[in-house]
Amino acid sequence: MPQFINNKFINTMRKTLFLSIFCLISSLAFSLNPSREYAVTPGDFGLNFEVVTIPTEDNLNLYGWFFSATREGSSKVVIISDDGEGNMADLLDVVSSFLSLGYNVLTYDYRGFGKSDDANPAIKNNFYIYAQFEKDLNGSINYVKKYYSKLRTMQLYGRGIGAGLSIAVGVNRPEVSKVVADSPYSTLEGMKNRLKEKESVDVLLPLGFDKKGFEPEYALQSKGANMAGIMFIGGDADEIVSTKDIKALMKFAKCPSYSYFVKGANRFRTIEADKEKYFQEIEKFLK
Repeated sequence: MPQFINNKFINTMRKTLFLSIFCLISSLAFSLNPSREYAVTPGDFGLNFEVVTIPTEDNLNLYGWFFSATREGSSKVVIISDDGEGNMADLLDVVSSFLSLGYNVLTYDYRGFGKSDDANPAIKNNFYIYAQFEKDLNGSINYVKKYYSKLRTMQLYGRGIGAGLSIAVGVNRPEVSKVVADSPYSTLEGMKNRLKEKESVDVLLPLGFDKKGFEPEYALQSKGANMAGIMFIGGDADEIVSTKDIKALMKFAKCPSYSYFVKGANRFRTIEADKEKYFQEIEKFLK
């Protein structure tokens, strides 16, 4: 009998531990998870790049990498915004694909990520996003405009929170011609409710921000008529950013809009499911 009780207790504890780890992983998958350490750098792959320091309007410095195009004389640049997981080192495969398309590329780390200055307040993992990240993307646009003025075609690419930011910020910036948004949020409150409903995950949201400069649904209703286009990407098996959500968001766009839904993918596997086709679709849009 004691052995039976002990085994039952151990099995119960194992199940409890497994559920706790699963809940933690699920929570991190949909909230911020910054890393200060770079697993790799562009130099490890022999890429042509320079380290840049990007100032923000609230006097912080962001750490960035600027990659020169492999095609001589290219006047195109794309600014890449991350999904809030890890840091920009995770984007090097994406960088490589855009370089192959003839683009100069700027990647940057949000405040509190990588070697960028600390955020104030400090980043907490139970937040979905911080309103200050809008300043980080705008600072990156300003940096390219100031120091790379010969790059006359500026476009944005983002995944997850970076996709939502790219839409909202992009339509408010006349320098931006096109945006590629992979699995963007539409409104923050809508995302919070969806995560609670589908994943039982509670996330915190920023307060006191300008909806038209931060949330795609509101930004698209008032801006963007002069843009050349927005490409919306999503996984057709995603329940958090569903194809229905993306189609609804597209209706607000005042400029030409296009969609590409990856078969059998959720928001974490839109590239991995078929990388070649993913960038073929992006190349067609950008042309």
